[in-house]
Amino acid sequence: MRLLSSQASPYARCVGVLIQHLGINNIEELLVNPFDNTAELLDANPLGQIPCLITNDGLALFDSEVIMRYLDTELGDRQMFGAASGNWVLECQYSLVKGLIDSAVKLRQEQMRQEEGLRSAFWTSRFEQALLRGLMQIELQTVITQITIQAPQLALICLLDYVDFRHSELDWRKVAPATALWFSEMRDLPAFIQTRPQ
Repeated sequence: MRLLSSQASPYARCVGVLIQHLGINNIEELLVNPFDNTAELLDANPLGQIPCLITNDGLALFDSEVIMRYLDTELGDRQMFGAASGNWVLECQYSLVKGLIDSAVKLRQEQMRQEEGLRSAFWTSRFEQALLRGLMQIELQTVITQITIQAPQLALICLLDYVDFRHSELDWRKVAPATALWFSEMRDLPAFIQTRPQ
């Protein structure tokens, strides 16, 4: 299998961490800049987005959640998303963190628009506030009290590393001190060290 990926994308990193955490060894990672619109990426994913997993039978899977669920089901004994369907707490926790990743990426896109004179103060504030509100909600949930790593915890660590990488000015630790403590202990697990954003 081949994974079209990037070292800066939090979505791609979630997939990369899952691969490392589950000990999956038969995936070749190819670093791709999605803004280059390479034929290989566009042939596999017409949206031109990463990550994209190309299976051994040529099936192209895209969207980080789809890829994570596929790998978890096929090669991970459903460790990440749970063996039984209907775990709505886990599903909602994962959706919250995934939405926070979306907000962090959109905030980054607003920053990039500044060079064009198009950055919106409204949208910048909206994305920042969504991140802070979401992390305050994480403080009230079991995401950071669970000992095992499942999809919500994996994605949360990727999110927080991305926020520190791209949005160091956002003082999220002030509104989420318990999450900050948890993050400081969890971020140095081997799968996360090997995949830090660059």
